[in-house]
Amino acid sequence: MNTLEILGISCAALALVAFVANQYHFWESDSFWYDFLNFISAAGLLYYAVKTGAIPFIITNTAWGLISGIDVVRYFFRSR
Repeated sequence: MNTLEILGISCAALALVAFVANQYHFWESDSFWYDFLNFISAAGLLYYAVKTGAIPFIITNTAWGLISGIDVVRYFFRSR
């Protein structure tokens, strides 16, 4: 297993942690940690998709990362 595969698996695991935490009501879908983990996992999976040339996943993870990233930025502006 190479570094790129480890990154892909780790980021997929982060996405699943956020999903499970939301499904079992540990985190709400508008919580910082849910959005932050989704942003980090989308960014890592986007990198993985670009390196492997997986166009559908490039599109999906770009949208996912942008939406989650906007929510993370909004969180910081709300807390000021």
